[in-house]
Amino acid sequence: MYANGGDEMEKPIEKALDECLFFSVKKLDRMLNKLADEAFRKTGLAPTYGFILLILKEKDGIPQKDIAQMLYSAPSTIARFVEKLEYKGYVKTVSEGRLSLVYLTEQGRQFTKEVDGSWEELHQSYKAVLGNEASKELAEIMNEATDKLQKK
Repeated sequence: MYANGGDEMEKPIEKALDECLFFSVKKLDRMLNKLADEAFRKTGLAPTYGFILLILKEKDGIPQKDIAQMLYSAPSTIARFVEKLEYKGYVKTVSEGRLSLVYLTEQGRQFTKEVDGSWEELHQSYKAVLGNEASKELAEIMNEATDKLQKK
């Protein structure tokens, strides 16, 4: 196959894509999203909503912008998620100057027990396939790569 349109023979495109970090990460992302959607289905929420609740369980009353940073999401995206969680009665927001602080409600605190179960189910589903050690190593490698690319 002539992937570059020239005379020099190159790798088949499938192999080139498999060796590309960008496409490999996207492929893994899609697979993990399927596992996460399945694990969180019983909560009635998409996984990101659950992750916000789990963050608040540990760090109640933090600014929305901090949640956005922790989840590598745009603040406007997190604002929409928080709005829906507030509508469902799981969180409340309090404005302090320019900051919008997010707190779990008692209903939200109780609901995090169900979310904890989904979080554990997600971990078990990929560890069952990849193995505990490989899952941990893969997460470490990806976090190191993320840190290096952020500093670029």
